[in-house]
Amino acid sequence: MSLFGKLQQFTSDDVDVVVFGSLARREWTSGSDVDWTMLIDGQANPEHRGTSRKIAEAIRESGLPAPGAEGIFGNMAFSHEIVHHIGGQADTNRNTTQRVLLSLEATALRDPTDELAGPYARMVRQILNRYLVSDSNFHSQTDDESRIPRFLLNDIVRYWRTMCVDFAYKDWEQAGKKWAIRNIKLRTSRKLLFFAGLLMVFSCFKNDLLRRDGESPNDYLLNLQKHLLNFVQSTPLDIVVWSLRGLEMDAQCRDLFGAYEEFLSRISKEALREHLSNLNEEAVYGDDVFLECREISHRLQATLKKMCFEMDSPLRQFTYEYGVF
Repeated sequence: MSLFGKLQQFTSDDVDVVVFGSLARREWTSGSDVDWTMLIDGQANPEHRGTSRKIAEAIRESGLPAPGAEGIFGNMAFSHEIVHHIGGQADTNRNTTQRVLLSLEATALRDPTDELAGPYARMVRQILNRYLVSDSNFHSQTDDESRIPRFLLNDIVRYWRTMCVDFAYKDWEQAGKKWAIRNIKLRTSRKLLFFAGLLMVFSCFKNDLLRRDGESPNDYLLNLQKHLLNFVQSTPLDIVVWSLRGLEMDAQCRDLFGAYEEFLSRISKEALREHLSNLNEEAVYGDDVFLECREISHRLQATLKKMCFEMDSPLRQFTYEYGVF
């Protein structure tokens, strides 16, 4: 039985096994970690802890790399904390990370015929509902002005900033260990994930989602939720392709994906990953391998900058109006 088949046996009406990272993005390489969470949407049960250990054991026996030691993945997560603690004192970095990644970069290892009925699907709908219902931008408005979900946008921005701060923290905590490979990933895959999140929010602006005559606020928010679910069920790269083609930015899309494909091609090589993982922080700017990867990230950044700030397009309008202030 495959690993996924083994993990599917741990799913139930109130439990899903969810994977994140390169596995969920369909960018898996032999050296990728299996970032997983046992997602629980139901009554607390002492047996959940034992199930979590069995999941970890199955992954360990498969010989695949386990999640990092930070504690964000490789354990249990509960729907109440993820849905109801948004922005509150109990909303930890771990909670924010899991919530945003559930919306942008997650796949439930459930029988495909049942994928819309499990805890992951229910929780994602509740997360989106929480962002929309609690967003004053969509209430008490009688005109037909198009709006974006600012509450959701702010949390996606907060998550990006959390990743950047987390990079600095790990540098301090781990005395520079794996600095080079984490730096390159932050510049590429992490940044592209953030960009996909911005595009998902931007898609709600002037996209046939205006409140129609006679439509109740609840129906309007439900339609908006359904719209966003289409993005949740896509990979970040799919979101970027669909959005940029709609904006007639095919050339920029090719440039962006050309740089990213080059990054994926390099990072898939075990020798290169090992080299970057062991590279001393003081030596990185004299290392040809790191500098080549850094140059790829600069090309990706230049394309993003051109699209978001230099080209005359709705994307630039959105970036200036919503993405900065």
